[in-house]
Order: sequence, then structure tokens, then C-alpha cells
Amino acid sequence: MKLLLINYEYPPIGAGAANATHFLARAFRHLGHEVVVLTAAYGEKRGEVIEEDGVRVLRVPSRRRAPDHSTLGEMASFSIKALPAALSLTRTPGFTASIAFFTLPCGPIAWLLQRQRGLPYIVSLRGGDVPGLVPELAPLHQLLTPVRRAVLRGARAIVANAAGLADLSRQADPFPVAVIPNGVDCDFFSPDSHPEEASGIVRLLFAGRFQPQKNLPELLEACARLKAAGRTFTLDLVGDGPQRLGLEAKARRLGLSSSLRFHGWVGKEDLRALYRQSHAFVNPSLYEGLPNTVLEAQACGLPVLASDIPGNRDLVEHGVTGLLFRLEEIGGLAARLSELLGLPEGTRRSLGVRAAARARQDYSWEQVARRYLDLLSSSNDPSLTARPRE
Repeated sequence: MKLLLINYEYPPIGAGAANATHFLARAFRHLGHEVVVLTAAYGEKRGEVIEEDGVRVLRVPSRRRAPDHSTLGEMASFSIKALPAALSLTRTPGFTASIAFFTLPCGPIAWLLQRQRGLPYIVSLRGGDVPGLVPELAPLHQLLTPVRRAVLRGARAIVANAAGLADLSRQADPFPVAVIPNGVDCDFFSPDSHPEEASGIVRLLFAGRFQPQKNLPELLEACARLKAAGRTFTLDLVGDGPQRLGLEAKARRLGLSSSLRFHGWVGKEDLRALYRQSHAFVNPSLYEGLPNTVLEAQACGLPVLASDIPGNRDLVEHGVTGLLFRLEEIGGLAARLSELLGLPEGTRRSLGVRAAARARQDYSWEQVARRYLDLLSSSNDPSLTARPRE
């Protein structure tokens, strides 16, 4: 097959969906398929290149200004520039299908290619493009319902990366949704000999965007309670975003400066090193699709403390690979964090060992790529075709 992957974010810009596109492209290539990625330019990253593993990447001009987030205007700019680029790309015969990551802004490009070139497509739902996941986007989703449904109606298949996200999509739009989880590069993100807990100090790690979704102010409050109770720990915070300055100020007010370290964004080698130097990973998000950082942490052998929400719940089995806390329970995060810190070191290690084994068994990128290929090969199976429910 010759596949076109469409995503307005692709490394070095973006987060979970960008990484998913990158690793899926590599997995398709390793399985013997030709892959072209259509994405947005950023800084000096523009034009057409052949990247590692023979993946062809075309970066079209856009107004993208920040690596970690994109405005609605910047997304619209990508769509406007990418439409003619996609038509030009597919003028050359041989393309088999396209995969659009996010219903909007990428879905309309795949829809147009089907109309103009007869190219079938899959829509890969990623989170914010699904009504109901991000409350503040509700008015925009309402306005764009006709466009979203036209894109979904025309798709060969619709895929969500978590069962909870699939449920939300089915509630909002009358189309079947298959579930194919994110994958993780288990050869790169793998366990190493984790450091012994010096003097009983547990090293905690968070990685992600510093924005309201991630619930980081509550994490700092929980850490302050534990420190006041005499618990000994450190917390490494990897990432950046609009809340960073406020979080740094809050950490100082709470007297946490000696226990916390803000790293900013780091490369994947440095992030892997931090996973391997830590004893547990924390993800207290208010909502998620399927968080890549949780998968990476698990693949590196870390137990995960996470909020009990769809996405996290798909990955973390309470008491088996980590611990879950209920967002609606006052003090729930602090209580679970205290429980995690109070576990014997061997118990934490056992949770991490089981997490790593499950990541390798169920979430390799090659398995994920094969499931996408199965959908593209199953055109005669009506259960895998996006059609309105009766």
C-alpha cells in the first residue's frame, strides 16, 4: 500500500497525536508499505524531506508559532495550505488510502481527496476533536457539527484510541467507532535498573503540557500536604505551557522548591533517562484520550498513579500496574499519593514490572499498524465502514 498520513502536528511540534503519527509511519514502512506524511511547517522545518526509515514528509506553510500548542486560526491556516498540497501529491497515481488524524482540521482534506481522487480514508479520533471531552470546545463543536458529520460519514472507518473516547464519539455522532489504542516503542522505552530509593526518597515524574487539563495545581497541593506530613519525595515536571509561570510561583508559595524541578521540554532520549531514573509516574488529568506518556512510563517499568478517567483507566489497572484516584473525591489525589509513597519499594517495583510486560504485550506500534491495515483491507465488512446508525 501507499499511504498518506495527514496531521497538522508532527515532531518536533505537537504531543501525543504527533508522536502517534511518527511511530505509525515508521511501523507501516517496516511492514513494507510506502508512507507520505502531510503536516505543518515550523521554523526551519518546511518543504519535502525523507526522514529516518524512508518516510517522506511534506511540511506545508502555516502560521504555527509554538511547538506545544496550536490556535484555531493556525489549524485553519494548515487546512487551507494543505488542501492544494494534498491534491498535488495525489495527482501521482499509486496512493491506496489516507489516514486523517483529528476529524478537524485534517478530516476535510481526506474527505476532499475521496471526492476528487476516489481515495478511501480512515479518521483517527484523538481527543479534542470529539464533542464532550473538552468542555470549553462545546460551542465550536456545535457550530461545526455538519462539517464533522460529513467527514465521519464519508470515512472507510472511524478509529478512537480509547474505549471512553469511542463512547463519547458514538454519543455525539451516529456512526460506529472502532478502538485501536496508541502504541509505544518498547525497544526504545524499556526498563533499566531503576535507582535505589536513597534514604527513602521516592522520585516522582510528570510529563505533559502545563495546561488546565493536566490538573497540575491539585498535584502541587497534594505534594504540599504530603511534605507537611513528613513524606520524603521529589517531583520532576517535564513540559511547558501557559500554566508554567503560575505553577512555579505556586510551588514557591507552598514551600516545594526544594522538592520540585521544572525541566521544560526535553528530547526523547532525555525523557527516557528521566523515566529510568524515577520510581513512579503521575498523571492527574481531568480528561484524556489515551496518554502516550503513561504508556511510555509503563514501558520503562514505572507504576503509574493516575486519575480514574477514560484513557487512564484503559491503561492503568488499579493495584496491578498502578493506582487510580477519583477526581470527585476531595483529597483523593493526596490520599493515593500517600498510599503510593507508603508502599514497600519491592511492591512498587512489582507494579512496574507488570506494567512493562503489559505494554510490550498489548501496545507495540507494529500491532497498532496491522490493525489499521486490517481496517483498510476490510472494505466488504459493513461493521467497519462508517455509516449512520439506524
